Amino acid sequence: MKNSYFKKWISLLVVAGMLATIGTGLIYVYRQLTLEKEILEFEDKRDTDDILDMLQRDWYWLIAGADYSPQLLPKYRAMFKYRTPNHDLNKIGQLKIKVIRKDGNLVGFIAYHMKTSTNGFLLFLDINPSYRGKGYAEKLIQYALDDFKRLGAIYVRIFTRTTNIHAQNLYKRMGFQETSRDDGYMWFQKFI
Repeated sequence: MKNSYFKKWISLLVVAGMLATIGTGLIYVYRQLTLEKEILEFEDKRDTDDILDMLQRDWYWLIAGADYSPQLLPKYRAMFKYRTPNHDLNKIGQLKIKVIRKDGNLVGFIAYHMKTSTNGFLLFLDINPSYRGKGYAEKLIQYALDDFKRLGAIYVRIFTRTTNIHAQNLYKRMGFQETSRDDGYMWFQKFI
Protein backbone atom coordinates (compact mmCIF):
# COMPACT_ATOMS: atom_id res chain seq x y z
CA MET A 1 0.00 0.00 0.00
CA LYS A 2 2.82 2.43 0.90
CA ASN A 3 4.54 1.58 -2.38
CA SER A 4 1.48 2.52 -4.51
CA TYR A 5 0.98 5.72 -2.46
CA PHE A 6 4.65 6.62 -3.11
CA LYS A 7 4.28 5.92 -6.87
CA LYS A 8 1.23 8.21 -7.06
CA TRP A 9 3.19 11.04 -5.41
CA ILE A 10 6.11 10.56 -7.77
CA SER A 11 3.71 10.62 -10.74
CA LEU A 12 2.11 13.79 -9.43
CA LEU A 13 5.52 15.44 -9.00
CA VAL A 14 6.55 14.47 -12.54
CA VAL A 15 3.31 15.90 -13.97
CA ALA A 16 3.73 19.09 -11.90
CA GLY A 17 7.29 19.48 -13.18
CA MET A 18 6.16 19.01 -16.77
CA LEU A 19 3.38 21.58 -16.32
CA ALA A 20 5.82 24.05 -14.77
CA THR A 21 8.20 23.60 -17.71
CA ILE A 22 5.40 24.05 -20.24
CA GLY A 23 4.13 27.10 -18.33
CA THR A 24 7.57 28.68 -18.31
CA GLY A 25 7.89 28.07 -22.04
CA LEU A 26 4.48 29.59 -22.71
CA ILE A 27 5.35 32.67 -20.65
CA TYR A 28 8.58 33.11 -22.64
CA VAL A 29 6.74 32.74 -25.98
CA TYR A 30 4.02 35.17 -24.85
CA ARG A 31 6.64 37.70 -23.74
CA GLN A 32 8.50 37.45 -27.04
CA LEU A 33 5.30 37.80 -29.10
CA THR A 34 4.19 40.76 -26.99
CA LEU A 35 7.58 42.46 -27.28
CA GLU A 36 7.76 41.80 -31.01
CA LYS A 37 4.36 43.48 -31.53
CA GLU A 38 5.33 46.51 -29.49
CA ILE A 39 8.97 46.83 -30.49
CA LEU A 40 9.41 47.76 -34.12
CA GLU A 41 12.31 47.58 -36.51
CA PHE A 42 13.78 51.02 -37.19
CA GLU A 43 12.62 52.60 -40.46
CA ASP A 44 14.80 55.45 -41.70
CA LYS A 45 12.05 57.67 -43.14
CA ARG A 46 9.65 57.12 -40.25
CA ASP A 47 12.07 57.25 -37.32
CA THR A 48 15.27 59.20 -38.03
CA ASP A 49 13.97 62.74 -37.52
CA ASP A 50 12.23 61.75 -34.27
CA ILE A 51 15.39 60.06 -32.99
CA LEU A 52 17.53 63.06 -33.93
CA ASP A 53 15.10 65.29 -32.00
CA MET A 54 15.61 63.03 -28.98
CA LEU A 55 19.38 63.18 -29.45
CA GLN A 56 19.28 66.99 -29.50
CA ARG A 57 17.15 67.11 -26.36
CA ASP A 58 19.15 64.50 -24.41
CA TRP A 59 22.58 65.04 -25.95
CA TYR A 60 24.36 65.45 -22.61
CA TRP A 61 23.04 62.09 -21.38
CA LEU A 62 23.49 60.13 -24.61
CA ILE A 63 26.76 61.31 -26.15
CA ALA A 64 30.08 60.91 -24.38
CA GLY A 65 32.40 63.85 -24.59
CA ALA A 66 31.48 66.32 -27.32
CA ASP A 67 29.13 69.19 -26.61
CA TYR A 68 26.01 69.40 -28.74
CA SER A 69 26.43 71.00 -32.13
CA PRO A 70 23.94 71.00 -35.01
CA GLN A 71 26.88 70.22 -37.30
CA LEU A 72 27.12 66.75 -35.73
CA LEU A 73 23.56 65.74 -36.63
CA PRO A 74 24.38 64.76 -40.25
CA LYS A 75 26.92 62.23 -38.91
CA TYR A 76 24.26 60.71 -36.68
CA ARG A 77 21.71 60.77 -39.51
CA ALA A 78 24.17 58.73 -41.62
CA MET A 79 24.91 56.45 -38.68
CA PHE A 80 21.20 55.57 -38.36
CA LYS A 81 20.57 55.40 -42.10
CA TYR A 82 23.42 52.95 -42.65
CA ARG A 83 23.03 51.30 -39.24
CA THR A 84 26.71 51.64 -38.47
CA PRO A 85 28.14 51.99 -34.95
CA ASN A 86 30.32 55.03 -34.32
CA HIS A 87 30.03 56.35 -37.88
CA ASP A 88 32.25 53.51 -39.18
CA LEU A 89 31.17 52.86 -42.78
CA ASN A 90 33.13 49.60 -42.74
CA LYS A 91 30.45 48.27 -40.39
CA ILE A 92 27.32 49.07 -42.37
CA GLY A 93 24.31 47.13 -41.14
CA GLN A 94 25.84 46.11 -37.80
CA LEU A 95 23.95 48.61 -35.63
CA LYS A 96 20.55 47.28 -34.61
CA ILE A 97 17.94 49.93 -33.89
CA LYS A 98 14.53 49.20 -32.39
CA VAL A 99 11.75 51.66 -31.61
CA ILE A 100 8.47 51.78 -29.74
CA ARG A 101 5.75 54.00 -31.16
CA LYS A 102 2.31 54.84 -29.76
CA ASP A 103 -0.31 56.66 -31.81
CA GLY A 104 2.34 57.70 -34.32
CA ASN A 105 4.64 59.17 -31.65
CA LEU A 106 8.10 57.87 -30.87
CA VAL A 107 8.06 56.53 -27.31
CA GLY A 108 11.72 55.55 -27.31
CA PHE A 109 14.50 53.69 -29.04
CA ILE A 110 17.48 51.48 -28.42
CA ALA A 111 20.57 51.05 -30.60
CA TYR A 112 23.03 48.22 -30.02
CA HIS A 113 25.66 46.09 -31.72
CA MET A 114 28.15 43.29 -31.22
CA LYS A 115 31.62 44.70 -30.51
CA THR A 116 33.16 41.24 -30.75
CA SER A 117 31.73 37.75 -31.20
CA THR A 118 31.02 37.56 -27.44
CA ASN A 119 30.66 41.22 -26.37
CA GLY A 120 27.40 43.09 -26.93
CA PHE A 121 27.21 46.85 -26.48
CA LEU A 122 24.14 48.99 -25.79
CA LEU A 123 24.99 52.25 -27.56
CA PHE A 124 21.83 54.33 -27.09
CA LEU A 125 18.68 54.04 -25.01
CA ASP A 126 16.24 56.92 -24.72
CA ILE A 127 12.60 57.30 -23.79
CA ASN A 128 10.58 60.46 -24.41
CA PRO A 129 9.86 62.20 -21.10
CA SER A 130 6.07 61.79 -21.25
CA TYR A 131 6.51 57.99 -21.49
CA ARG A 132 9.16 57.53 -18.79
CA GLY A 133 8.44 55.42 -15.74
CA LYS A 134 6.08 53.10 -17.66
CA GLY A 135 8.45 50.18 -18.30
CA TYR A 136 9.41 50.99 -21.90
CA ALA A 137 13.15 51.18 -21.19
CA GLU A 138 13.03 47.76 -19.53
CA LYS A 139 11.20 46.31 -22.54
CA LEU A 140 13.76 47.70 -24.98
CA ILE A 141 16.70 46.45 -22.89
CA GLN A 142 15.13 43.00 -22.50
CA TYR A 143 14.56 42.81 -26.25
CA ALA A 144 18.21 43.71 -26.89
CA LEU A 145 19.44 41.20 -24.28
CA ASP A 146 17.38 38.43 -25.89
CA ASP A 147 18.77 39.41 -29.30
CA PHE A 148 22.34 39.49 -27.97
CA LYS A 149 21.90 36.02 -26.53
CA ARG A 150 20.63 34.80 -29.90
CA LEU A 151 23.70 36.38 -31.55
CA GLY A 152 26.08 34.54 -29.20
CA ALA A 153 27.00 37.30 -26.76
CA ILE A 154 28.32 36.16 -23.41
CA TYR A 155 28.10 39.61 -21.84
CA VAL A 156 26.68 43.05 -22.60
CA ARG A 157 28.12 46.43 -21.63
CA ILE A 158 26.69 49.93 -21.34
CA PHE A 159 27.89 53.18 -19.83
CA THR A 160 26.30 56.28 -18.37
CA ARG A 161 27.34 59.43 -16.61
CA THR A 162 28.06 59.20 -12.90
CA THR A 163 25.32 61.83 -12.40
CA ASN A 164 22.65 59.83 -14.24
CA ILE A 165 21.10 58.12 -11.22
CA HIS A 166 17.94 57.06 -13.10
CA ALA A 167 19.96 55.14 -15.72
CA GLN A 168 22.15 53.56 -13.05
CA ASN A 169 19.09 52.35 -11.15
CA LEU A 170 17.55 50.99 -14.35
CA TYR A 171 20.68 49.02 -15.25
CA LYS A 172 20.96 47.60 -11.76
CA ARG A 173 17.28 46.53 -11.84
CA MET A 174 18.00 44.77 -15.14
CA GLY A 175 20.87 42.80 -13.56
CA PHE A 176 23.85 44.86 -14.72
CA GLN A 177 26.83 45.26 -12.38
CA GLU A 178 29.06 48.32 -12.23
CA THR A 179 32.54 47.42 -13.48
CA SER A 180 34.41 50.73 -13.51
CA ARG A 181 34.31 54.52 -13.32
CA ASP A 182 36.45 57.10 -15.08
CA ASP A 183 36.20 60.74 -16.20
CA GLY A 184 32.59 61.10 -15.05
CA TYR A 185 31.32 57.85 -16.61
CA MET A 186 30.32 54.50 -15.17
CA TRP A 187 30.52 51.20 -17.02
CA PHE A 188 28.03 48.39 -16.41
CA GLN A 189 28.16 44.78 -17.55
CA LYS A 190 25.77 41.86 -17.53
CA PHE A 191 26.54 38.22 -18.30
CA ILE A 192 23.73 36.60 -20.27
